[in-house]
Amino acid sequence: MTGVDQTSFARTDLVKPDVRQEFTDLSQAYFSWMNEQILTVCGFSIPDIVKMPLLDYVGYTVGIGCKIGPGEGGVYFIRNSAGEALAMGGLRRLPDGSAEIVRIYTRPAARGLGLGSTMINGLIGEARRLGYKELRLDTGIFMKDAQRRYIAAGFRPCEQYAGAEPPDELKPYWIYMTRPLD
Repeated sequence: MTGVDQTSFARTDLVKPDVRQEFTDLSQAYFSWMNEQILTVCGFSIPDIVKMPLLDYVGYTVGIGCKIGPGEGGVYFIRNSAGEALAMGGLRRLPDGSAEIVRIYTRPAARGLGLGSTMINGLIGEARRLGYKELRLDTGIFMKDAQRRYIAAGFRPCEQYAGAEPPDELKPYWIYMTRPLD
């Protein structure tokens, strides 16, 4: 990894094959890490829940990300000065018209540089720019660092909301959060 002294936050263009591959690679790393955590904490795996191999599930979620239009959010990368994608995050519209932050992930080699907080703040700014009034997210109970960052960014616990993705098996291990954007 090179050039982490200067970074940029921007929505990605997943129509471009090389960018879509970057998103796929980051998503694979995210879900591999998530699967390890879920196995450790819950005693079952993502493939157990979704009834498909992990790589197939990654492909499925990448397809969902590709369908988010620019007027509702999308997939965002933080890149270093060499153009390498160091972190990702997503923003999407929920059924009630609020926005949801999804899939924040930082490559292990870039952790400790504040990119998670940079991503959260960038997504908050994008949600405001797009006219959303409320921002939500969900996170696993084992994601303690992420929870600290969310709280520092103004998120507070809330009840599960319509459109949240965690399947029933994960609900006992999941936290839901919200933040007004006024």
